[in-house]
Amino acid sequence: MSNDKPAKDALALPQMTRRMQAFSMVTFFVLGVAITWFVVANPFDVGFLPQRSAQETATPEHDHEAASTGAVYQCPMHPEVIEDHPTDCPICGMDLVEVKQAGEEDTFAEEGVIRIDPVQIQNTGVVSAPAVRTDIARQSRTVGILDFNADEITWINVKFEGWIEKVHVNYVGQAVKQGQPLFEIYGPALVTTQEEYLRALDYRASLQGNGRPETQRQAESLVSAALERLAYWDISDEQIENLEATKTVQRRVTVAAPVDGVVAEVMSEALEGMFVKPGMDLYKIADLSSVWVHADIYELDIPWIRDGQPAEVSFRNSPDQRYSGKVLFLYPEVSRDTRTLKICVEVPNPQQRLRPGMYADVVVHGPKVRDAVAIPQSAVIHSGERNIVFVRLDEGRFDPREVTLGVKGDKDMIQVVDGVAAGEEVVTQGQFMLDSESRIQEAIAKFRDRSRATP
Repeated sequence: MSNDKPAKDALALPQMTRRMQAFSMVTFFVLGVAITWFVVANPFDVGFLPQRSAQETATPEHDHEAASTGAVYQCPMHPEVIEDHPTDCPICGMDLVEVKQAGEEDTFAEEGVIRIDPVQIQNTGVVSAPAVRTDIARQSRTVGILDFNADEITWINVKFEGWIEKVHVNYVGQAVKQGQPLFEIYGPALVTTQEEYLRALDYRASLQGNGRPETQRQAESLVSAALERLAYWDISDEQIENLEATKTVQRRVTVAAPVDGVVAEVMSEALEGMFVKPGMDLYKIADLSSVWVHADIYELDIPWIRDGQPAEVSFRNSPDQRYSGKVLFLYPEVSRDTRTLKICVEVPNPQQRLRPGMYADVVVHGPKVRDAVAIPQSAVIHSGERNIVFVRLDEGRFDPREVTLGVKGDKDMIQVVDGVAAGEEVVTQGQFMLDSESRIQEAIAKFRDRSRATP
């Protein structure tokens, strides 16, 4: 009995401590989790274990391809940032907004044509107008300054020395009529010539009964010489006839206005008592029945301006009243400072309401282009090198087209050389919203092309 007891004590297990019990529990828990993951995940595709679904077994590449056929997301602040899954904008950090639903009809698939919801079209106030065929003329608009008609200016002077002893007209702006006295002048040479003329007349009269032809010819020659000298000094026929009739030398000779007009300049306000010499301009008389307008034409419009073209002149104080005129001539040189060419427009002024020095708005009508296709200028979007219009199609579709423009006419019309046909509707209001939508759709289309090209 004593020999069996030690053997039993050797086979007995040691008593488990609390630390050993805790370690055993953790070990069994980890082992259970591992076995559960192996059974559910089945990483080695064991036949008797449950298989994973196709959605669970898809690789990240497959996930990207699936997402690329679904929605499209875009940054509201940076439209060029487009992704095929929800994320943040790398530029501003904003959440990308979904702009294309999966399965939605592609609005940019028809060669750039965009489609807008009719409700959105009505809310944004999109307005269109038809392209029409009409005659259109280029108009050059500019400003000018009125001046005297240089062809209707008369300078008053004398051709002999003398003193002005009496003045009848002595201030600027006074209207004068032809034959109206301007001033009276005394000239010693003029008095001497009158005396010589009277003596020549008496000498010719004394030879009336003389039969010597040579002597009579000499007398006639003396009369003719004195008469020509008076005529060269602008002594009128009426004054000469009065001299012959009265046989009295006139100490002072009256100088009269040769034309109707307005006194534009006077040499001095104190003409009376002045000593004048031949060639001194004493008065400037201008006829205001027509005036000239000197206007500046920009270099872009110079090829369209010709002599004789019709022009319209208006003024800010009476914009409803327009005066018709014509281009009289073009100046030969372009200004180096303003890069403009001066033109002269002649405008009739029968009522003499137009005065030199006034500012005027000038419109020069160029040659007409016959049977041209024209659209409103407001329909054109100028984007640097290109000019874009939106042609309205049916069912809320709009076609952005690049057009070639021609002559700008009146009534906000402009010629379209290429890009739009007569009868097509072009958008005149709301085209900037369409342009924004077109750019967004174009960016989406380019993004999709890149996605398809990427392996």
